[in-house]
Amino acid sequence: MSYDTAMPTRALYSGYVAQQTELAAEATPDGVDLLMGAPAYWADDRGHRGAAETVAAAVRGIRLGLTDVDVGRSSFGVAMYVDFAATPQDWADYRRDWCRMAE
Repeated sequence: MSYDTAMPTRALYSGYVAQQTELAAEATPDGVDLLMGAPAYWADDRGHRGAAETVAAAVRGIRLGLTDVDVGRSSFGVAMYVDFAATPQDWADYRRDWCRMAE
């Protein structure tokens, strides 16, 4: 999970998530499931900037992080955290930005 980062903008947050994705993919052995989390909840405080830490920004970062690592593994994915707080826009962003990648 890459949330509560205090990143003030979507671009900075996406860059942070890209780094975390690359590090996690490199550190996770083959055959081990790896799910990167996308924050599907709203908070606006010192640790979590709601306008920056979005599902769309997280998925963008995850996709950027995958450009430099081998993710031929079948056990890689994106998980919504927390799914019960996700808005229709969060789900639309997830489907548009992540699920279409599998097509």
